[in-house]
Amino acid sequence: MLIIQNARLLGPLTEGYDGQFADLWIEDGIIREIRPEGWTPSCSGAAAATKPAAGTKPASANGCGIPEGAQIIDAAHHTVMPGLIDMHAHVYLKSLDFAKIKDLGPADSVLNAYIYAREYLKAGYTTVRDCGCMYNVTVAINDAARRGELDAPRLISCGQILTPTETGNDTFGELYIEADGPAQVRAAARKQFKLKNDFIKYMVTGAFLNETGSPGMTIATLDELKAAVEIAEMKESYVCGHAHGTAGIKRAIEAGIRTIEHGVFIDDECIDLLQKKAGQCFLVPTGAITLACAGDTENMSANMQEKAEQYFEEERNNINHAYEAGLKLGFGSDLDMENFISNIGYEFTARTDYYHFKPMDILLQATKNSAEILMLEDEIGTVKAGKCADLIITDGNPDEDIRVMNRPLLHVIRGGKIIV
Repeated sequence: MLIIQNARLLGPLTEGYDGQFADLWIEDGIIREIRPEGWTPSCSGAAAATKPAAGTKPASANGCGIPEGAQIIDAAHHTVMPGLIDMHAHVYLKSLDFAKIKDLGPADSVLNAYIYAREYLKAGYTTVRDCGCMYNVTVAINDAARRGELDAPRLISCGQILTPTETGNDTFGELYIEADGPAQVRAAARKQFKLKNDFIKYMVTGAFLNETGSPGMTIATLDELKAAVEIAEMKESYVCGHAHGTAGIKRAIEAGIRTIEHGVFIDDECIDLLQKKAGQCFLVPTGAITLACAGDTENMSANMQEKAEQYFEEERNNINHAYEAGLKLGFGSDLDMENFISNIGYEFTARTDYYHFKPMDILLQATKNSAEILMLEDEIGTVKAGKCADLIITDGNPDEDIRVMNRPLLHVIRGGKIIV
């Protein structure tokens, strides 16, 4: 058992408990109880706690009601939140130097992916939706984690990304699987599910990081997108669509795609369509990758950098407008490992300094909103008795100062296990 004492909870991220401070009782990876701060049962017959793991302390001397062997964390009124969720990751991606990354073999790719997954976990991301990898590395890491052989976030995986045949696809090596026409799309989607992936990712428009691609150009037909959605729904899953341009966003919504990734050129008509599809289709902005690309003169070609700089202000204005319209937004970063490590909390920075989101809204996007979009709200996303004990303890109050998320966390707990 793990007990977190003197936790400061955030009302919008907590369910079934109205107080600001509490003790959390965790057992078998689940939050069993949320008790008023300092509350303990009778001391009669209480057993002393055994030596806890590093970073925790033993129970108080009287041991009132503390089960034998319990680990105790004194949160000391620091904020305890649900584990963070990144809805747009690429854990195989060591850097933005695609010329090197695309030629890596399976062994190097899975090693890079595991190292990055561990970095995500240490940073408090207990759930990561991987939006494209080579060699099915995310499934391999998930399988090993389930066997108890390693610690990793909960990885939600799409495997290879489905794309029409298009110029510049070779930029990304084995990341893509080309499929043209509904029949090929169905076959490619079935292959990803056969490989034990969880959802389908589809390239609806061009990409900024495609050397010769035009990000606003629609490259997928409606029939192709509907074919991918058909297969995903048969597997009780969904399609996530890479879509920058307005025409592509509208086509993705019409086809039944669940998440619109990036949405750089989103306009009023797209926002109106998303509002009509509230609860069925969601926008996942990715501000951190825009900031990273705009400042990367080493790995970005002149063509890539020009595109990033050209649309910098347009993306900021469009995403801010979507936020102000009241859309429920997911939390995604699209970052490579080098930028993720060198810029702690980069997506929090992007949503504060690049976009202009309010601190509590950002925290909701990174937890509760993303859990609901992933249809995992019964398991994660809030602090609630009965939910998974994926939790973080921050060094400060991020609801008052979001820059707290740019500092290392005091503790990360994944499934009731202390990671940090």
